[in-house]
Amino acid sequence: MDATERLLQWATAQDVVLDGIEAKPLPGRGIGIVATRALEANEDVLTVPSALLRTLATTPKRVARNLAGASVQALLAADLCLDDAALAAPWRAVLPPRAALEAAMPICWPRELRALLPPTARRLCDGQRARFDRDWALVAAAYPDGVVTRADFLYAWNLVNSRTFYHVTPQTETTLPRDDRIALQPVADLFNHAPQGGCSVAFDHADYTFTTTRPHAPGDELFICYGPHSNDFLLVEYGFTLAAGNPWDETCLDPYLCPVFSAEQRERLQDAGFWERYMLDAKTACFRTQVALRILCLTPSQWCAVLDGTRGEDQDQDVADAQLLKVLKRYKKDLRAKLVEVDRIQEDAGGHAKACLRSRWIQIKELVVTTISRLQK
Repeated sequence: MDATERLLQWATAQDVVLDGIEAKPLPGRGIGIVATRALEANEDVLTVPSALLRTLATTPKRVARNLAGASVQALLAADLCLDDAALAAPWRAVLPPRAALEAAMPICWPRELRALLPPTARRLCDGQRARFDRDWALVAAAYPDGVVTRADFLYAWNLVNSRTFYHVTPQTETTLPRDDRIALQPVADLFNHAPQGGCSVAFDHADYTFTTTRPHAPGDELFICYGPHSNDFLLVEYGFTLAAGNPWDETCLDPYLCPVFSAEQRERLQDAGFWERYMLDAKTACFRTQVALRILCLTPSQWCAVLDGTRGEDQDQDVADAQLLKVLKRYKKDLRAKLVEVDRIQEDAGGHAKACLRSRWIQIKELVVTTISRLQK
């Protein structure tokens, strides 16, 4: 009996209900949830009792007292470090090994590799590291004898960060910020992500229920959607990107568009609330970008009319596209240099990180090149 079989045996004994699915190792993808029979839409395939959830309410009072003011993520992670029984052995056995998680998560990479992340991913990673540092400072102060090491806490913190589900009760809805309304749960944390999903997720006071949203053939993997996330977000928060088919993928144009504006134009953009956060997805540049581009080619009164909504977007689309094309050509040139930098990474310094970085920069290059081709038609 392998680890996934032991998990399902244990889970079934704890009143977890699986109907038409099983957990199964998938080559190159870790463990996933797979159909064991033909499934129709609107079938409940997994039910997890609320009694099995690990939440703020299940955190031992001594841990909560020692870490007063800590995030729920920190409390759950500390509990995992302090008590091997916090998760049942069959559940803990299917968690990703520490080495695999450290290789996948940019927060664990050396500084020189993090520096090669795309700007949005680097900003997200910096914010994540700041959150971790705050949590670790509380844990280190509460347990100065070294019973919890930084490496152990980082591993547990990443597990909680990447495997929890949103969970709220009438009490926590009024007492906890949204980011603290989280829960760990067995079996369900093995669902992989796909933008189109495949299963909906619902919960009440009694349990979590996972329901198919479309038919599945025997052997098909079932997915849930973690949210409308770009590949930069997925890489930083979950340690993977989607090679294709992510409708929410985008890239930030700030490093290439912001330097184009004069000091006066920057001030006007700031005053109007349109400075920075210029994004490009597979279909178009965002509205903020479109407005900013027009300040480069319209008179001040014409640009104010754009802000007021009295000047139609189509009226200036050609000149705005011409400005965007210049920006994207500079970006494309820089992308070649970025890929050269990534290719110089020595395999022993971070082989998996190198593959992740190269894949992400190529995805961004495809966004940029595709848009350039469309604008040049």
